[in-house]
Amino acid sequence: MSIGALTYAAPMRHVRPPVAPDFALLEEATALFEAGRVTDAIHKTLAHLFPGVAIPDLSRDPFQFVQGSSRVTVRIRGDELLVTVPLVRLPTGGSAVAALRYVLGTVATTGQLYQPRLRGDELHLEYTDALARSHPTKLLEVLRTMPTEADDRDDWIVGQFGALPLDRAEIRRLAPEELAAASAFWRAHWTEVEALGKESQRKRSVFFLNDLTAYTIWRVRLVLPLCGYLGVRLREASNVFNDAEEDPGKRETALAKFAREMREVSAADLEASLGHADYALSPLAEGTPPAIVRYFGESDYMEKVEGLRTAGKSFEAAFSLATACTFLAGRYAWAPHVEQALDAALQHAAGKPWREAATSLFEETRALADSFDDDEAKGDEAAAGAGEGAGENGR
Repeated sequence: MSIGALTYAAPMRHVRPPVAPDFALLEEATALFEAGRVTDAIHKTLAHLFPGVAIPDLSRDPFQFVQGSSRVTVRIRGDELLVTVPLVRLPTGGSAVAALRYVLGTVATTGQLYQPRLRGDELHLEYTDALARSHPTKLLEVLRTMPTEADDRDDWIVGQFGALPLDRAEIRRLAPEELAAASAFWRAHWTEVEALGKESQRKRSVFFLNDLTAYTIWRVRLVLPLCGYLGVRLREASNVFNDAEEDPGKRETALAKFAREMREVSAADLEASLGHADYALSPLAEGTPPAIVRYFGESDYMEKVEGLRTAGKSFEAAFSLATACTFLAGRYAWAPHVEQALDAALQHAAGKPWREAATSLFEETRALADSFDDDEAKGDEAAAGAGEGAGENGR
């Protein structure tokens, strides 16, 4: 067996759960816009998206919020609405040209509401439009997507092209004891992924490969407050090894190469990509009972896992269930009892022989699914299919 048992690492990230927006305010905003009261509509839209936050008169004072490393400013300037996020200060020489090519080829997109803007050597993302054209739906799209893209792209441009950070929001460094635990987890995780990658090559099972690639991504996302260049590298690399449409051999090769590179990352580079960031808009989706039931209820997925158990493939069953728990815990914000149940399932299975681990995970996850009543379990069908990627476990 490639690894002797499942391991457990307590999550270190601090992520604020989503705050439910007030949809009555959004309806008011739309009605105000249609009545020609555009400025009032913009203020109502912001009040909808940021409940409980004081919204200033944008014609006099800007509204600002922080999304990771992004510092977002919303203001009214004359008869225009302006939303800006500083990105980077460009380097000199050929690196600046390469950075601009990247931005023009990747960030600037035809039909996109916001675009990159260059002023001197300062690069920003910006949305500018006439007030009369700034419908609440357009503003919501800009505020939900532009800050997140800036939060990702600035680290990549700095890391790849030598640009300098520009007016970034503060990201709190890890305390020494947190950093020591994070470093130990990082080395152990990528060593484990390398070993599991060799197991995948022996098994030639796409089901196992899909579990492995999901586990690779979401265990890091669940445990570590990964917010810098390495986080972007993980996302970029996963576009290949986590793509179910790619050839499995290519995926395995890409995963092996990336795991080796990550295991060899220096302590300084790892520290630079870790930190506790603030997010005005939670980066986590809201977890719902149907998403739990989709995995752990009377589902095709649990039938597959039970088939592995009865066939004596306890390792595969335990690993798949651990991956599902890791994905759900890492991707969504849950009610406290669900979060605790997912964490407890992972803790209880750690260190056990594979047969015991598979039984423990199966029983605890099935009990979690059974804890929801019929109305909760049905919920919104769209929420039940909210996994990302290809196939099970958000792959």
